[in-house]
Amino acid sequence: MRKLLVLGLLLPLLVSCMKDADFTDYGPIDEKIISDYLEQKDIEAVRHESGLYYKIVNPGIGKPIGLDAKQDEDVTFSYKAYLTNGKVFTDTKGENITSNLWGFLPGLQIGLPKINRQGEIHLYIPSGLAYGASSPGGIPANSVVILEVKVDRDQADIDEDIIAAYLEEQNITDAIRDESGLYYRIIKEGEGENVSENAIINVSYIGKLLDGTVFDEGTLNNTPLVGLIEAWKVGIPNLKKGSQAIFYCPSQLGYGSQESDKIPANSILIFDVNIIDF
Repeated sequence: MRKLLVLGLLLPLLVSCMKDADFTDYGPIDEKIISDYLEQKDIEAVRHESGLYYKIVNPGIGKPIGLDAKQDEDVTFSYKAYLTNGKVFTDTKGENITSNLWGFLPGLQIGLPKINRQGEIHLYIPSGLAYGASSPGGIPANSVVILEVKVDRDQADIDEDIIAAYLEEQNITDAIRDESGLYYRIIKEGEGENVSENAIINVSYIGKLLDGTVFDEGTLNNTPLVGLIEAWKVGIPNLKKGSQAIFYCPSQLGYGSQESDKIPANSILIFDVNIIDF
């Protein structure tokens, strides 16, 4: 909401300036493109006052999206994005991504709050609420964009269920849950004071996926804790010099929706850590 309001304040000034430079108002052009497309495809969609059109495929049964406009919130969803000529430029193929609602395209910011979690919506977005005159990834400038969006439960809730089921399956009963969603077990207590949040640490570690696959291992020497992943920033301050612990990390405290050769998107990570010194 905050970013939308800022955008609304800036647009009149931008339009005024751009008119002096042979500005083209794509609003009416986009309106016709979307209207013609919907008619051609026999799609019944609702028009928002912004010029966005949307079709609610499934209103969802989970928590509302954007209920409190004063709070930023993450939304977990999969989507397919294409142009009116049918050219697909992004398709997550059912794989979720998680991102902050107020960092989305304006068309998404307006459209997603029309449904709840576990809902589905199709958005027909005029260029001014999409990428405008820019052309990221080869998308033509001033393009109308169509998004088919399926919203899941929050990734944090999905991860919580996965970790809880894993711990039960492995008969692990001594894991402590931090309010962040991180679970950890202190295998060896260590001595002295806890590691501070701003500490420079020496730590040996092994990083694994839930299936036991090792994706990384080694030793960090003279490394600032503040520069490490969120799970470590949460978990390490619970430990002392000489402590050995195991972290069970929700994906959003690890690498989130990012994917690498060794770590799939939205992976729960397990770290065996040994605090050598700090």
